[in-house]
Amino acid sequence: MRHKSFFNSKSRGASQFWQGLHKVKHLFKWGAIHKVRDGSQTFFWLDTWLGDSPLKIQYPTLYSISRDPNAMVADIYYGGEWTIDFRRSLSSTEALEHDHLLSLLQTFHINSSECDEVEWSLDKSKGFSTKSLYTFITHRGVCMRNSDNFWRTKLPLKIKVFIWQLSHNCSRVLLSNIEVGKVTLPAVYVADKNLPLIFFSCSLARFVWSGLGSAFSWDKIPTCLDDLQGGKLSRMFGTNMRIGFFFFAGFAWAIWKARNKMAIERSFPNNPIDIIYTGLSFVQNWGRLLKSSDQDKLMKRVEVLKLWLNSYLPTALSISDICYL
Repeated sequence: MRHKSFFNSKSRGASQFWQGLHKVKHLFKWGAIHKVRDGSQTFFWLDTWLGDSPLKIQYPTLYSISRDPNAMVADIYYGGEWTIDFRRSLSSTEALEHDHLLSLLQTFHINSSECDEVEWSLDKSKGFSTKSLYTFITHRGVCMRNSDNFWRTKLPLKIKVFIWQLSHNCSRVLLSNIEVGKVTLPAVYVADKNLPLIFFSCSLARFVWSGLGSAFSWDKIPTCLDDLQGGKLSRMFGTNMRIGFFFFAGFAWAIWKARNKMAIERSFPNNPIDIIYTGLSFVQNWGRLLKSSDQDKLMKRVEVLKLWLNSYLPTALSISDICYL
């Protein structure tokens, strides 16, 4: 007989709090590993208990034709035998999968005197924590060091969002002119294949990165975001990752502002070196947000760039290949 648990209970007619828990309960299954004893609290197809994934993923065809997709393990194990009911007869291929599943089940033994247990695989303690679940939802279990760094860097929030957009090759599209009934749709983010061209390939962007490369003695001028991954950014500016993000954000924002003026206002800079000066001003203004020790490191790199700017000799530069969206 099935024992009712939170995961096979119903939310209809319950309080808002209980209904809210039901809306997110599927997230718990991502990290839950069931230790089956009597099988009364574990879903046969839906929970992870035999292998490292649910049986519905290991045997999707059999799951699709199972008579009771929500069966508990105890429902399948009856009278000392494993019996899986299907809605129709099995094909030869399905029969082979069924035989393979049964052979796997034969290695497992039910203990009717104990209750099922659940371990949390996303935390070393094996106990559930909201932090481990949030990390998994955010990064799917992979630590994204660069992402963490720019979110934690003391940059203005809109600049953090801007860098996030750039790192995901997406741009913000306002849907203010589109209405559904009386509700105006909000801004959304869409994939934009032009963003890497704007920030690395057009002549204005190449000039900016080449100028920085000359000032800081880079071996290679970045041509895409992959050239800035890992510790490359900190090595390029000869400082820590936080300061490296500051510099990259400042000059990327300067490129973006200049591009918008050219594309929207048809206002072109008198000299492309102005973009580097603009980026430098952003870096210096935002530097006030840093702690004092980082401000000192920032200013040392700023002075290096200022020395290069003072010795810069302008040359002709075509900006005819500016990218438009």
